[in-house]
Amino acid sequence: MKHSFTLLILCLSLALKAQNDTWAYFAPPPGLTCLAARGNNILAGTLGAGIVRFDTLGNRTVLNTANSAIPSDTVTYLAIDAEENWWMIQANGISRFDGVNVQTWTPEQMGLSAFTLIREMKAAPDSSMYAVTDNGVAIFKNGVWSVLNTSNSGLPTNNVWDVAFGPDGKRYFATTGSGVVVQDGSNWTSYTTANTGITLFNNVFSVALTTEGVLWAVGGTSPFAAPRLAKFEAGTWSNLTPANIGMTPPVFFRKLTAGSAGQLFMTTSSTVSILKQGTWAHYKSQGIGCPPNGIATPVEDGAGHIWVFISCQLTRFDGQTWQQFGTGLPGPPDGSLFDGIAEGSDGSIWFGTYEGGYITRLKNDDSWEQYFPRNYGTTNSRVTSIQAAPGGQMWFGLEDSEILRYANGEWTFFDTCTVQFPNHFVVNAATAPNGDQWFSFLRLSGQGFFGLARYSADGQWQFFSAANAPLTNCYIRKIIFEADGTAWFSTDLSGILRYNGAVWESLTVSNSGLPSNKVYYIDQAPDGVIWACTESGLARYDGQNWTTFNTSNSGLPSNMITRVAFDKAGGMYVGYPRPGMLPTVAVLRGGTWTELMPLMLLPGQNFSYNEPDAFIVDSQNRLWFADFYNPGVYRYDPMLVSTDDIFSSEKQIHIFPNPASDLIYLEMSDWGNQQIQLRVTDTFGRLIFHQNPTSNAGVLTLELPTDWPTGIYYLEALNEKGESRIGRFVRAAK
Repeated sequence: MKHSFTLLILCLSLALKAQNDTWAYFAPPPGLTCLAARGNNILAGTLGAGIVRFDTLGNRTVLNTANSAIPSDTVTYLAIDAEENWWMIQANGISRFDGVNVQTWTPEQMGLSAFTLIREMKAAPDSSMYAVTDNGVAIFKNGVWSVLNTSNSGLPTNNVWDVAFGPDGKRYFATTGSGVVVQDGSNWTSYTTANTGITLFNNVFSVALTTEGVLWAVGGTSPFAAPRLAKFEAGTWSNLTPANIGMTPPVFFRKLTAGSAGQLFMTTSSTVSILKQGTWAHYKSQGIGCPPNGIATPVEDGAGHIWVFISCQLTRFDGQTWQQFGTGLPGPPDGSLFDGIAEGSDGSIWFGTYEGGYITRLKNDDSWEQYFPRNYGTTNSRVTSIQAAPGGQMWFGLEDSEILRYANGEWTFFDTCTVQFPNHFVVNAATAPNGDQWFSFLRLSGQGFFGLARYSADGQWQFFSAANAPLTNCYIRKIIFEADGTAWFSTDLSGILRYNGAVWESLTVSNSGLPSNKVYYIDQAPDGVIWACTESGLARYDGQNWTTFNTSNSGLPSNMITRVAFDKAGGMYVGYPRPGMLPTVAVLRGGTWTELMPLMLLPGQNFSYNEPDAFIVDSQNRLWFADFYNPGVYRYDPMLVSTDDIFSSEKQIHIFPNPASDLIYLEMSDWGNQQIQLRVTDTFGRLIFHQNPTSNAGVLTLELPTDWPTGIYYLEALNEKGESRIGRFVRAAK
């Protein structure tokens, strides 16, 4: 009989565990590489996802090799000619796309050597296309390629970086070694340090000619650290330092573009700068919404909007306001996550990261959308927590104690907590049964760096700090609520705080059954039991007593448990770090712990002693979590069979009442009057009850011992014919 029951336990565990469980890894979206604009077309090239096309209203389309004729999903440079053809530099050379058909030329077909580095393309006023390279300049005109180099022209060097065109037919080349080279018909002139007096001007990397005829150039030792901005006006060269144009050194100049009406657009190592009517305006991270890096040339569309891409992807300036645009490319934002994953009421999954600069939503149709906090009034875009409220609202906590709420397609910005908790970030958020919204805050340095805020349903704020709550030496990592409104707060150093709306209570090692005062996380199981993750094991509170589970008294795989979550099939997931490994997860199902190993280490990832972040189970019983030190998000799908398939089958014991506090009845109507072998196990698979009662017309009565804590229990019954039945019930608090 022992073997039969062992087999029954195994079958139950396997049925509840998984059928063809799967892992998925979601990497951040491919990076942008370049921009081009003309009229109503704004193009953004990517590393591996094709071209994202916007119009001047911000509408978006993605073209790739799967849905169009473009030859590559990785595009390193883009240009649009006067006939609206799209030109692109990709691995096999240069391609021209007319919206339907594409034509590609290799470097050899362009008259260049096979290993030529093609840097940029520019459309000339006469509709020809110029490709600047480290081996001269390739020119496409009237359907034919020709090459301009030192052997067939007055070009003094073949190492060319940029080109600009004058209305009088002059061409201005940025070169390495020969500074700015001007071609005026058959006449060639080089402007270097020797004849301009501008130091470090032999190497020039970007040039632009404004509509007023002023030539601007960026020079120095490196295209990424160029310290010289030069102006050529009325035959005279001028050297402009950062201080000359209202910038505080150190600043490196990078890319130039001439705009309409005499404007000049410039990117630097820390700004997007605009010269208009003789006045410079410099826009930094605070004005734009995320840090500029200046690696891409800004472009101007037909509506006069300036487009740049920086660390938070694509940004547009209409002359007054910077606005961020999402590419719609798949993947969560890059950077560190804290509590940055949550499931919305419609089943979509939301992601936010500290460095990412935006919020991402994975919709039910598997499409992705990006939302930029700065577009909704925040002063920063660093997301530190996401919470889905029972009423369908999504709450987003950010740095500087800023808070966003999303409800029914509308965004609302709250900055009240910024004044109360300056220089803090939102650690966690939770909704009380009465609708009050709670937030915890942390400042990484300084005095008084812990806080709590409550936002009531009537719009009033209440704040808690060391002055009116026991928050002197701890910060709150997780907030949960019991059904009666009692709030529980896990802390990093002071155990658990409990608040009933009037009185604060501290639960520590000295006055409770907690095994450690370092409580990483708490959560409430579906049966109402509260579980606490500590550095000394997993603690369980049934409303009266604490029980600790660790590696020595259970199958718990680690004593340092940092996250816990529950699914709808009675399973419990825990997360914990392991030295030299990715974050590790284990699941308890049917009394058996199974350690789940995520995907192999991916390129660019690092092994570290790392706890999993943003640990949730969604409505489809899939586990989501992130790795704080490596980009991307993991999803584990156990592919659970429906719990109804198991517990509603003919093999189920009908148990009533369920939940119960004192007494349950077990009905197996077709078994009649037989002696039954009955076993009861707890959620950890430990046998806690074994008896051989006789059923009365297929019904057994079981009194629940007083020392059984509240929670889920599993029943197994075997009759005289060797037939088995299974069931489960919930022991409710008295």
